[in-house]
Amino acid sequence: MSQTPRIPTHSVTRDYLGKIRMFSRNAQLFLLSTVLRGLAGGIWGVLFNLYLWDLGFREDFVGYVFLLSGLASGLAAFPAGIMCDKIGRKKSLIAGATAGSFANTILVFTSDSVLLLVVSLLGGLVSILSWVAQAPFMMENSEPEERTHLFSISWATFLVSNMAGSFAGGFLPQVFSGLLGVETTNVAVHRATLTISLGFLFLAVLPYYVIEEKPYLQDNATMASRLSFKAIQSRAVIGKLVVTGGLIGLGAGLIVPLFNIFFQNKLEASKEQIGTIFALGNVAVAVGTVLAPIISSRLGKVRAVAFTELVSIPFIFGIAFSPNLGFAAGSYLARGALMNMAGHIRNNFAMEVVRTEERAATSGLNVMADGIPRAISSSVAGQMMKGGNYVLPYMITSVLYFAASTLFLIFFRKAEKTANRSWQR
Repeated sequence: MSQTPRIPTHSVTRDYLGKIRMFSRNAQLFLLSTVLRGLAGGIWGVLFNLYLWDLGFREDFVGYVFLLSGLASGLAAFPAGIMCDKIGRKKSLIAGATAGSFANTILVFTSDSVLLLVVSLLGGLVSILSWVAQAPFMMENSEPEERTHLFSISWATFLVSNMAGSFAGGFLPQVFSGLLGVETTNVAVHRATLTISLGFLFLAVLPYYVIEEKPYLQDNATMASRLSFKAIQSRAVIGKLVVTGGLIGLGAGLIVPLFNIFFQNKLEASKEQIGTIFALGNVAVAVGTVLAPIISSRLGKVRAVAFTELVSIPFIFGIAFSPNLGFAAGSYLARGALMNMAGHIRNNFAMEVVRTEERAATSGLNVMADGIPRAISSSVAGQMMKGGNYVLPYMITSVLYFAASTLFLIFFRKAEKTANRSWQR
């Protein structure tokens, strides 16, 4: 009986590395900025919520901060996509990243509750421009044979650097505590550590200035006509992307922004332990992300997304009902790897199934679909956790993830085969 020939591992590795060597100079500069953003985000992700906690704010206020920031980003995402088409990817990346860096600077150096909320709102409005520009930028600075690899490596690069930032966010407070002669819960310790994060954020803007702008689609349409949904021809496809992305965002908002609060208050984890868990989580996600193009090539993008999201659900239960920190940490690593593995594949797929001139708008609508539900649910979760209910958010998230992944498979199981032929120009 004949057997299916096996592809040597070294052949797969050689092919993968060959795709990476194809990355353009623009893509390489983008990846450099990604490293710096990852370092900043790792420190910020570990400490900012705990910084608010030590300022005297509780879970409900942390939820409000995410609510305003997420709502602002979500509402501004579609106009930001149109603006990205109007001014170009390079200017969009620079403007959004710079504005976001200044907004975070204010957040670090104020303890006024009103100002924290206002700046969270304004920061979400302006920084979204750079996030919306990223998917179209990568799409337009890569060739089809390397594109999935660029999306994958970009995310993996962010995660690895984010891991380093998470370790730093967990252990730098000890360093500054010793230097300042105060407890690690002291506000000055948090501000000193978060200032390091700000430095990386501002440095991350610099590579964008060296990027050579590629020609992008422009026409004589007015901004008003561009903002009209009538100008979008792929409405049915985009609508399906929005529905499934919205369900994922709604579920993620219930648990993801408050993981550190959950670990600290429910499982009595220290800042060092939280930093280590977050860092290891990024390692797991990075490994999964690097493997994602291989899984995608075997299963196809649509089935790869649905499969990884469905398999993550048992690990959500593992976190919620964990008997100890070690078990919760293991479940956290697995959930994060599986759920985030498909993130860049979703983005890549979304860029393939719409028209070239609709990519930035689609990116904006996808961010909106994720951001607004995520913001609302994070506020709801904050209220639940303040009342002592740490389990219900995880149960609701499981239901929402199941619905989203199932619908994604139903909606797009036949679309992938015709995506490149139908829409590419």
